[in-house]
Amino acid sequence: MHASFVSLGQLIKFAYDATGVLPRKRSEKTGLNDKDIKRIQKQLERLIDEEGSLTDRCGELIQALAFELTGTIQNPKVNYAIGETMVDLLEVYKAVVRDDGTYLSPKDSLRWFCGAYAIPRLQLSIHKHALRFNVAAEGFLTPTEADWYLPTISGTSITWPLEKAINWAYKQCRSSRAQFHSPGKVVDQDDPESHQNLENASNWLSGEAFPSWPGLHWNFSRSIDRLVATEEPYGRSVSEKEKESILYVLFLARLSTYVTKALHDAYGAEVLIDMVGRFKRHRDWLAVDLKVFKAETLTYIERYGALESASDKIWLESSDQYWRWFADRAQHCAMTMQRLLDTFDDHIIPDDLVTQLCDQYGDYTARSALDSMYCASDLKIQECFPEALFKGFDLKKSSSTMDADINAYEAEIKEKGLTTSLEWMVHWNRAALFYKKEQHEEAFVHIQKAFDLAKYSAGKNQYQIVNQYIELSAKNNS
Repeated sequence: MHASFVSLGQLIKFAYDATGVLPRKRSEKTGLNDKDIKRIQKQLERLIDEEGSLTDRCGELIQALAFELTGTIQNPKVNYAIGETMVDLLEVYKAVVRDDGTYLSPKDSLRWFCGAYAIPRLQLSIHKHALRFNVAAEGFLTPTEADWYLPTISGTSITWPLEKAINWAYKQCRSSRAQFHSPGKVVDQDDPESHQNLENASNWLSGEAFPSWPGLHWNFSRSIDRLVATEEPYGRSVSEKEKESILYVLFLARLSTYVTKALHDAYGAEVLIDMVGRFKRHRDWLAVDLKVFKAETLTYIERYGALESASDKIWLESSDQYWRWFADRAQHCAMTMQRLLDTFDDHIIPDDLVTQLCDQYGDYTARSALDSMYCASDLKIQECFPEALFKGFDLKKSSSTMDADINAYEAEIKEKGLTTSLEWMVHWNRAALFYKKEQHEEAFVHIQKAFDLAKYSAGKNQYQIVNQYIELSAKNNS
């Protein structure tokens, strides 16, 4: 398999699968009808196949995803925070694909992206947007376990977030599983909906099945309504805020379970443990900075006796100002680190200097940057790759490059096992050579191959390939 990042279409498809907004069964209640579902599925297929405008199709699908979530996550603050976090992750991924090249397979490239970029950005965005939209003021309830939204791994046993959330919902409603889904009665075929809800929930808890979000939402929403409507001693009083909290906790737990299970299935338990550990470290580093910011903002609100509506505006404006400063500080820290790295032969910053950086820029800014720099250490680059890459660039720039030089280069990278990483460079050189000879048809054949192979692997070099692809396409159609 050729070196590349996962395509944008595959990433959007994963977002749909992870949020689970598309029902898996016709009987599942959702705001989408069969025609809508088929249209979205077709759009996803076309995006994966990269038919038409990627930008337009991405925009349409993200908008459709946000619209569907609005039907079940109706609190605007929560909805905005989730949506903005997802957009942040997408923008970071697009920037990495655009600017960074990769010599790894799609699977390994994605693993690197998760450790180096997705986890730090996710941790930052979750807190950033929760503060911007003042979600805490809504008073939602969550499980008391600090890491309820993360898998708990003990030896070969894994307790997934969805299991934690479902059991918390039962406890929050002071009910057993059976009585929660079928209050005041023995579950039998006389009440098929209760029977099905209990059976589904049991399968989800045991891991025999995994719910779509519409299925999960419908099951627990209906079960809570029945529980409240049932008379004592089997009925339970569940406020609207409690119900809303339970549904939002279930959504986040389902989302986290899907993502972490995908990591486990793709890379194994060790990588999952590493990723969860990274997530916790970034959370702890960020907590120090946020503690100060939250205290200052709350003090300001209390000092001026701001009303609730005004408090939301203060949090939004203060947060935007704070995060701009935060980003500027991170950029300055990165420049300082790069200078330090260049001064050491092993490109490792000593611990005493790391401590100084943390004092100057904060734990999160300094340590997350270092963590991202070092996270690729498990994915060793072949020692011959940089030399072969730069040799390809030298051939491209040289006015004396001949067919024999490119043939020799192609044979060299094949011998070194680099064909999957640098075949695009071979075709780019052949396209350039044919272009110099004004053999535009032959040049177009190779620039098209270079374009296809380099699309998700060449980083900034893709700009030059795209420009030459467009030029040669025009020349061959004129």
